[in-house]
Amino acid sequence: NQIYYAKNNIKPYYAELIRELREEIKDLEAQYVYQNNSNTTDTIDLHGSTKYFIDYYIDDLIYEKFNSYNKIIIITGKGTFTLFNHLKKHLTKYNYDFKIKDYTFVVNK
Repeated sequence: NQIYYAKNNIKPYYAELIRELREEIKDLEAQYVYQNNSNTTDTIDLHGSTKYFIDYYIDDLIYEKFNSYNKIIIITGKGTFTLFNHLKKHLTKYNYDFKIKDYTFVVNK
């Protein structure tokens, strides 16, 4: 509400604060997904994740899993295929060895 009641010369200040808070929330949500998947299984479950997570965190998580496993499974779910397509594009772009089976990615070391 501050932005609506602020004088015109102060509005950019509030707009920038709001943008920074949104970015911080997006990053904290991605860290939460990372922590939930940083466990002792060979599976990464991206339910509740975003494209931001794939862009900034998936590689670290994959490499962490490769320390213990030769192949990992990444589950995106069906949904609207937004995450599925984005992950497929990401894995292809960075030359991962992967196959898709029943809407699930199997990534080999």
